[in-house]
Amino acid sequence: MVQETQTVVSGSTIKLRLTEDVFINGVLVPKNNFLFGNCSVDGERLKIAITGIRYNNNLFPVALSVYDLDALEGIRVPGAISRDATKEGADRALQSVQLMGLDPSIGAQAAGAGLEAAKGLFSKKVKLIRVTVKAGYPILLMDQKNRI
Repeated sequence: MVQETQTVVSGSTIKLRLTEDVFINGVLVPKNNFLFGNCSVDGERLKIAITGIRYNNNLFPVALSVYDLDALEGIRVPGAISRDATKEGADRALQSVQLMGLDPSIGAQAAGAGLEAAKGLFSKKVKLIRVTVKAGYPILLMDQKNRI
């Protein structure tokens, strides 16, 4: 399950907790052990990949994916597509901003360079889609190595 309410973006880490005991390479990893996964937003799904589990002084390499209770990969995050469309619209609006008039003076060139830098920074921030996942959200883990 999701350990605590977290707002994540693609590339961030999410904290999870085991609700059942599991065996990894013959070693018992008890319930309530924490797991950490890498997030990526894909449409209306928050996909989470877990590449390692730490227990005591051991680090176990794994290849686990998170599945929602609807048996589809990733946590369902309704509305992520509409947020994406809004962000694309804002991005297009930023791209249409142009410096009015062509003044070859150094001041105008500096202002144009500053405007381009601000557009680039704002555009990058706009593209980040934030997803909030509530504490206690139940998930399923699938071993990607043993998939049929």
